[in-house]
Amino acid sequence: MALEGNLDDFELTDVFQLIQLGQKDGGLRIESANDVGVVYFKNGIVVHSKTNYLQGEPAIATILSWKKGRFVFTPGEETLEKTVDLPIQQVILEAARRIDELKRIQRLIPSFNATVQLIEEPDIDVEKIHLQPQEWKILSFIDGTLTVRQIAHKTGVSELETARVLYGLISSGLVKIISRVEKSDREEKKTDKKSDEKEGGFFGLFKRK
Repeated sequence: MALEGNLDDFELTDVFQLIQLGQKDGGLRIESANDVGVVYFKNGIVVHSKTNYLQGEPAIATILSWKKGRFVFTPGEETLEKTVDLPIQQVILEAARRIDELKRIQRLIPSFNATVQLIEEPDIDVEKIHLQPQEWKILSFIDGTLTVRQIAHKTGVSELETARVLYGLISSGLVKIISRVEKSDREEKKTDKKSDEKEGGFFGLFKRK
C-alpha cells in the first residue's frame, strides 16, 4: 500500500523517519509546483535522490526545503543508482543547516522559553553523525533544564541562531522538546547555577568536524 499525503499536513522529515523505522524499500516521489523529486530507500536508508536539476545530497536538501506539494511512497520501487551514503538523520541535519525561516523553526520550537533535552539512546548510527563547532557548543549545554533562551545566553549565540541549530538537532532525532512552559525567575536562576556546575552533552558520542 502506498503512503501519500500533502506537505501542508506532513513534514517530510517525519515521513523520512517513518520509512527508516519501518526499514522500507521503495521510492518517495515529491511533486512541488516547479519541480519533482524522488528519494529511493533500501532497508530504510536513503541510497539515491534526484530532482529535475540535482541529484544526491543537494537534491535531498532541496526537497526538504519544499513547503507545498504532494508526496507518495511506493514500496518496492528500486534504482540501480547510488548517490547517497549517509544515515537519514545526517541528511536531515545537513538540510536543516540551510533553513533560516522562522516559521519552519517555530513548528518544532514554538518559544525561546521551551526546554530541550538530549535523547539518550538515539535510533541512529552515531558514528556517522558529524556536528559543526557551533552545534557542538550548543549541544554541550543541553541538560534537560535549560531553555532555548538560556542556552543562547550561555553560548553567546543569538536566540534565533540557537533555535535554528536546535531545529536541526531535533529534526535529526538527537534532541527533543520536553517543556514549553516559561520558567519563573527563581527557577531560571537555580537552573543557571546548576548548569554552571556540570558540562552536560554527549561528548565522545559524535564525531567532531
